[in-house]
Amino acid sequence: MASWFASRKVESEDAEALLPDEPVVVVKSQTRKRILLVASHLACVVGGLWAGRAFVNRDVLCMSFTSRYSPLLDADISYSTVKFNGSFTKLNDFRLDAGPKVDAAWESLGVDYRAVAIPAHLALKSGLAPDQVKIRDKYGGGYPANVEGLHHLHCLNLLRKSLYFNHAYYHDRGEGAFKNEEHIVKFHVTHCLDIIRQQLMCTVDVGVLGQVWWNPKAPEPFVDFNTRHECRDFEAVRSWAEVRQLPEEPPHDYLQPPRDDDRVYESIP
Repeated sequence: MASWFASRKVESEDAEALLPDEPVVVVKSQTRKRILLVASHLACVVGGLWAGRAFVNRDVLCMSFTSRYSPLLDADISYSTVKFNGSFTKLNDFRLDAGPKVDAAWESLGVDYRAVAIPAHLALKSGLAPDQVKIRDKYGGGYPANVEGLHHLHCLNLLRKSLYFNHAYYHDRGEGAFKNEEHIVKFHVTHCLDIIRQQLMCTVDVGVLGQVWWNPKAPEPFVDFNTRHECRDFEAVRSWAEVRQLPEEPPHDYLQPPRDDDRVYESIP
């Protein structure tokens, strides 16, 4: 019996030795192929993304993610690193007391530019409603609209004029916003104040302000406001708006009257 079991064991071992190893080899080979295939796909994707950087305008891509659509997104607007002038005591032309020189500095920014015309086919995409004011077709059609960034600067300029040490100068001249009665001026100023508040909160700057030492005899810390920022090309925006301004003295029938189904507010919104 022992010899019989021994012979069966030998036969079994011989049989196992004769079994082909191909299935194991096939499995290993298929796994290796899958790994190589996935790796090659990943390499292609990464390589494509890297190569694509040369063909993608990252400035335009950034603006498209951080702004609602505007025809200005189709303009040639780039970003650059700008160091802010954060001086506390050294004045520049924008900080001077009321007078022609400081007014000229602010006006050079386009704070008083007239509206531009937004083509009808871009109106809805730009956030304009179908029942908003339109230009008659015989004058080119479209919607009169202002560039918001320039309106923000207009508002900041009005706040400057309303500062306690500037107010008398502009009030006495009675120009621009100061042509109106005092309660209207107050509405205008507080409107501007709140618009700027909302804009600053919407695009809140997440940079940080360090501190520097001043006064060598008795060093004290002071906040360093001269920080670097990634800025849009303001001059490109200003130029775009400047050349597209509507006529300074448009014809009396320049605007299309409201249609029966257009919304007309009971009071100024």
